[in-house]
Amino acid sequence: MTMSGVDPGRVRLGAAFALSAAMGLTGITLALIAAPSPVHAPFTFPAVLLVPLYVLAFRYTLDFEIHKESHVFVLTAVPLTLGALVATPASHLVARLAGALIAVAWARQPPVKAAFNTAVAALEVGTVATAVSLVPASSKPSPALWLALLLGLLIVDVISNLAVSACLAFLGLPVTRRSVVQPLLVGIPATVVFLCFSVLAVTAAWIEPLTVLLVLVLCGGLTLAYRAHQRLTSQQHTTERLYEFARDLGPVNVLQPGALVVLDQVRELLHAERLLLSLASEAGWRHYAAVEGLPPGPALIDADQFATVMRAVDGDRPAGRRVSADQIVTPLLRSAGLVGILAATRRMGGARDFDLGDVRLLETLGSELATALERGRLLADLERAATTDPLTGLPNLLETTDRLDELIAASPEGILLAAVAVDSFREVNDTLGHQVGDDLLLEVTRRLRLTTADALVGRIGGGRFAVAVRADRHGSGAEMFGLGLRAQVEGGAQIGVVGTHVRLSVGCVTGPEHGSDAATLIRRAETAMYSARHVNGGPVLWEPAYEVKGQRRLAVVTALREALSSGAIGLAYQPKLDLASGNITGVEALARWTHPALGAIRPDEFVPLAEASGLMGPLTTTVLRQALTACKGWQRRAAKVGVAVNVSADTILDPAFVTEVAAVLTAVGVSPDLLTLELTEGVVVNDAALAVERLGELRALGVKISVDDFGTGYSSLTYLKGLPVDEVKIDKGFIDGLSVEPADQAVVRAVVDIAHTLGLKVVAEGVEQEDQQAVLLHLGVDEVQGYLLARPMAALDMAVWLRRREASQLR
Repeated sequence: MTMSGVDPGRVRLGAAFALSAAMGLTGITLALIAAPSPVHAPFTFPAVLLVPLYVLAFRYTLDFEIHKESHVFVLTAVPLTLGALVATPASHLVARLAGALIAVAWARQPPVKAAFNTAVAALEVGTVATAVSLVPASSKPSPALWLALLLGLLIVDVISNLAVSACLAFLGLPVTRRSVVQPLLVGIPATVVFLCFSVLAVTAAWIEPLTVLLVLVLCGGLTLAYRAHQRLTSQQHTTERLYEFARDLGPVNVLQPGALVVLDQVRELLHAERLLLSLASEAGWRHYAAVEGLPPGPALIDADQFATVMRAVDGDRPAGRRVSADQIVTPLLRSAGLVGILAATRRMGGARDFDLGDVRLLETLGSELATALERGRLLADLERAATTDPLTGLPNLLETTDRLDELIAASPEGILLAAVAVDSFREVNDTLGHQVGDDLLLEVTRRLRLTTADALVGRIGGGRFAVAVRADRHGSGAEMFGLGLRAQVEGGAQIGVVGTHVRLSVGCVTGPEHGSDAATLIRRAETAMYSARHVNGGPVLWEPAYEVKGQRRLAVVTALREALSSGAIGLAYQPKLDLASGNITGVEALARWTHPALGAIRPDEFVPLAEASGLMGPLTTTVLRQALTACKGWQRRAAKVGVAVNVSADTILDPAFVTEVAAVLTAVGVSPDLLTLELTEGVVVNDAALAVERLGELRALGVKISVDDFGTGYSSLTYLKGLPVDEVKIDKGFIDGLSVEPADQAVVRAVVDIAHTLGLKVVAEGVEQEDQQAVLLHLGVDEVQGYLLARPMAALDMAVWLRRREASQLR
């Protein structure tokens, strides 16, 4: 209702009915005041017989398709001409109105349409009767009479067409110049043709009245033949257009501009005035419409209309159906079930309503459209996956870089960028599981989004995020921006039933001071972020010195790849001594690498880089093969002296490593009991069950297992129980102060007691003084290793040393 309390819909209907009433009254008035026909028929034709002729003319129409539009012609010219010549205007009017009322009732036309068609019927009779009454009297039809009939019919065509446009405007439907002119351009020639046929028929009847029957038979036969031909032609044309539609139809995403043009194409194929597409989504049903004369787009439909459509497909979803005389509906089905509904309303032309053929065509179009929508959804998912982090919904690294470049271009005053690492993420992920780790990242994402309304927030990998703002809108420096992020995000977090604490490391850069492109700024912000981990999370502002460190790491990784392929990685060997017998029991292989440009590179520098860059596997294989080859070489002089090789946690847990060890042992020809694999106790922290399984497989080969740096990692004694190992090596940190620190002696004594109880051998590494060795012997340590015995040496030097050691023991 409007503010005045008047319903606009009723006003529009009232205007349409008023226009129809005006036309009807005008036609009736003209018919009542018109004079009888100026010619006298030589036969009697009861006016009541005109009623079935009008009904048949309404029922059996001729359809034409011109410029992809359907046009309908009603064959009322024959009975109209006959009635104007053989009946009084009043009796002709009654017959015409009776035929019109029967026709509209038969077609179940809505009240507005029925009233309009009835009014046009009255106007036809009144106008034609008036035109005919102006012709001079004669004994038979003359050219003047023909022109009068033509003039009357043309006047009716123009008036009725203008009235149709006026009614559409009253009802709020679109009216264009083309919609007014096009029917006249098509209808006037048709009126001329049909009038000529009518004049010939009536003239023949004037000569011989019985020819009326022949004319009626001829007219009916031609109509039926033409309708059959038109139906076949229409089917062929529809098939061709359907093929073209299916051939050209690509993926459809209704959210993309221009995608809804396909709805207009479907509407034109169905000759419908309106097409409705309803799609199911997580947020509910979304509706899109294509209406004749309007661009397709989102639509609002009332609940009753949608309920009617839903009832039409509910219970019969595999097929379409005709809801009413002027509406057909079909469901859109995919493997997941009902994804949408396609409905067509009001067939253009008004000649006939939708029939079974239209329903089948709608089903086919719906099937094609459903496939295109599914392809569009999959394509959108792929595009979204390429630019969006699937967990947080934030832009991924690629998309963040693109958006940051756009922000830089749109920010003449510069930008502030912070790289944020969730330090507690790995700890939570490893100890509480990936689901809790994911929930933690979601909570951090929520907090980051609350920092600044217009901030660009993206996930750039793992537990790392990037947050960027325009410098002029933030109003402070980069470090204050980073402090604000920490204040907003850090703190306690309840993740499900688990309570944890969010800790961040923040590195900051400013643009364009620290870089003019997004990739450079992100890289430098992350470099500063890694440095922030060593200063309680920062924030740390990037400095050029950080670039040097990063370039050093990159240079080492690049050189390491080349060194592994060229065999530049060498080994040094350090022996182990059995304290009880004085015999050499084994040798530890230590990786050594000297680069011509970078100089000597320590293992504690290149080994972590090898792990981070995926080179640990090739490095381990290189060391293992060299160590076993050297071991085989000194067996002739030092039989049963084995070799120990350090192995990373990831390598031990790799299921292919066991096979690789067996292959190298076989290829080199060394007994498995001469190989000891040394690993840190942290191997069992991430997956204790898997570690025990892998170590058991290695021991099944005959290989010995040693736990290196024992006592410096996790709950050592707890993890030691049940591990399939042969020995433990006490870390050098406990050996250095052994002679003066009672606490170190207590630790060593405890380790020896527990290890011997478990049947394990104890090795002390880093022994450099004789008093240390004496204490270790007293405490029950089995073997020692360190500078006191020998410094690391090359393989050939190790062979010479072993021979000399053997010779000295024989003297």
